[in-house]
Amino acid sequence: MPHDQSLHLLCHPWEVQTAVHVRRTWNRPARVQMDPVLAPTEPWEGGSVIVWGTAHRDPASGQLQLWYEAWNPGRGRAVPLDTLVCYATSRDGVTWDKPDLGIYAWNGSRANNICWMMRGTGPWNYLDSPRVLIDPAAPAARRYRMVIYARARPSRRHAFFVLTSADGVHWTWRDEPFLTESGDRFHCIYDDRRGEYWLTSRRAHLSRDYAAQPRRLGIRSIARWRSPNLRDWSAPDQLLQPDDADPPDAEFYSMYPMTAGAGYLGYLEFYDRFVERLHTELVVSRGGDAWQRLERTPWLDRGTEGAWDDMWVFPSSNDPLVVGDRMLAPFGGRSTAHSGRRQPMYPPRCSIGLAAFGRDRWAALTAGQDGGEFVTEPIEPTGGRLWLNLDAEFGEVRVAVLGEFDGPIEGLTHDDALPLTHDAVDARVRWRTRDTLADLRGRRVRLHVKAARASVYAFRLD
Repeated sequence: MPHDQSLHLLCHPWEVQTAVHVRRTWNRPARVQMDPVLAPTEPWEGGSVIVWGTAHRDPASGQLQLWYEAWNPGRGRAVPLDTLVCYATSRDGVTWDKPDLGIYAWNGSRANNICWMMRGTGPWNYLDSPRVLIDPAAPAARRYRMVIYARARPSRRHAFFVLTSADGVHWTWRDEPFLTESGDRFHCIYDDRRGEYWLTSRRAHLSRDYAAQPRRLGIRSIARWRSPNLRDWSAPDQLLQPDDADPPDAEFYSMYPMTAGAGYLGYLEFYDRFVERLHTELVVSRGGDAWQRLERTPWLDRGTEGAWDDMWVFPSSNDPLVVGDRMLAPFGGRSTAHSGRRQPMYPPRCSIGLAAFGRDRWAALTAGQDGGEFVTEPIEPTGGRLWLNLDAEFGEVRVAVLGEFDGPIEGLTHDDALPLTHDAVDARVRWRTRDTLADLRGRRVRLHVKAARASVYAFRLD
C-alpha cells in the first residue's frame, strides 16, 4: 500500500473536522476459512509453521509468495536445524504449494522447500522473523532483500543481518551485523513517504535485563530505528508502551507499521503475560512518530477455545495483499502459548490462516436510521473526480462541497447531490449539473457528508 496523499481513510481521526450522530466503527477481518490454509506437513517443519515472515503478491502474475519460518526445535538436536526459512506459492491464498527447491539437504534429501538456513554463517546459528523486501528498481542480483534477526548460541550474541537474492529463493549471506542491542521479534519496512527504512523491535538492552541474574525488571515495548540504506541506523525512538489503562501484565510483543492513505497504520501485537494470550490491535499515526490506540480491542482476535489459533494470533510482516476489491491478511495462529518460565508449553504448535476484508475498509463513520453527518478537514482537490468507499445498500449518502470557511458551493449542495445507495469501494460522487471538481483545483474545500443507515470508510479525490 504505497503512500497516497489523495486517499483519506476515516480510521484516521484527523481527517474529520466535526461529526454529529455518527460513530466510528472498526471493521474486523473475516477468516476465509476456519481451518489453516498452511499447516506443518513435512518433517523439516516439525509441528510449527510460523508466519513470522512475509507474504507478497506479484503485480504482474498475481502469484502469491510466502516466506515463512518453520520452527522445528528438537531436544538435543544440534543447531542450525531448529529454525528454517521455507518458501511457498499460491494463486488464491487458500491452497499453497511447497515446491522442491533442491537447495538444502534435510536428512540426506534436497527435496524440500527450504530456501534458507543458518549454515556457513560463522557463529550465527539461530534466526527469527525473516522479513523480505522487494525492490523492482534495485540491481537484479539484489532485487530481493531479507532482513533477519540472528543469534549466536550459546554466547548470547545477537544482531540483525541483510541477505540478498535475485529470485527470492537463492540467498546470499552478508556477514555485516547491525543493531546488536535489540531483538528478537521485529519488523522492517520501507517508508516511501519519507524515503527511509524502519526497523521496529523491542527497546535496546531488554535482552540484557532478561538474561541478568537476578533478572532485571523490563517489559516488551515498541522502539524504532531508521535508516536510508539498511546499513546506517539512527538511535532508537520509543513509539509505544503499555499504559495505566492496560492490565498490569500487558506487553507489546511487536508492531508492524505501514503507510495507509495519507497517514499510517500499524498492527500492534498485544501480549497479556498473565494468561499467555496474544491478539492484534490497530494503531494509527498521522506522521509516523506519534501513535494512537483508538480502539484498544482486538482487530484480529483469537479463535474459540480448543481451536488451532486459540492462544495467539498475529498477521504476517507485510501490508495486506490487495486483490481486486479485497485485502488479504495471512496470519499465524498458535494453540500453545509462549514458552513461559512458569508453564512451558512444548513442543510449540503453530499454523497459518487467512483473513480478508474490503479494500481500505479499516474503519467507518456509521450513521443509523435517524441519520448523521460529518464535515472533513479542508483538502485541496488534486483531480476532478470524487470517490467514496461506502456501504449504503440499505440507506443513502449525499455529499455537499463547502468552502474552506463558508457554506456550500453553487451546484454542489446536498439538494444537488445524487444519492449513493449501494455498497462499493469506489462509488463515484455526482451532482445533478456536474460530476467533476476540476474547477476547484488550487482551492481548499471541505466535504459535508450526510448519511442514513450507511457506513463511509474513505474518500478519494483524483
